[in-house]
Amino acid sequence: MIQPTRRLVIAALALAPAGCSLLGGGGPPTKLYTLTALHDFPAAGQPLKLQVLIDKPTSSDGLDTTRIALRRNVLSFDYFADSAWTDSAPAMVQSLLVESLQRSGRVTAVSRDTLAIRGDVELRAELRHFEAEYNGNEEVPTVRIELGLMLVRVEDRSIIATRAVTASVRPPQNDVPAIIAAFDEALHQAMRETLTWLLANVPTRR
Repeated sequence: MIQPTRRLVIAALALAPAGCSLLGGGGPPTKLYTLTALHDFPAAGQPLKLQVLIDKPTSSDGLDTTRIALRRNVLSFDYFADSAWTDSAPAMVQSLLVESLQRSGRVTAVSRDTLAIRGDVELRAELRHFEAEYNGNEEVPTVRIELGLMLVRVEDRSIIATRAVTASVRPPQNDVPAIIAAFDEALHQAMRETLTWLLANVPTRR
């Protein structure tokens, strides 16, 4: 169930025409949406003396876009009409992971991975799913998010741990704002699991 108090940031540029389809849309988007960072990731004592780099996730071309993806079968992508993310899905996920870990206060420093910054560990991810799935004849989709994770020690480029994280949320109705809220909830689940896993597997020095 989507909590009514879920904080969702929506930047509306214009209203979509009444009765328009959620599908397709070759014209310019009329509404921009973004998702939110975690605000309830628990702190636990003194932060680890650790600098974490978070890569921009890799993804298929179908997801590496500002368009909001949906699927009606496993063989094709489509997109919601007149709607878009404020950034590409991989870039948005990277920014929200960085912000969420910063807000947690659990590590000394966290940043996007760049050649100019040297950290202790690096989180690499593959964004495998980030879409609303319509299964069979169901009128309401299920938002599905999946991340393939790899934690790397920067010093010797060795792999510390790997895992996959999945999350799915079904909105109460088939309209774009409700579906975006489901994306927000599913991403929160995935990010919370990702950061909990990361902190459980990093070097233990304090």
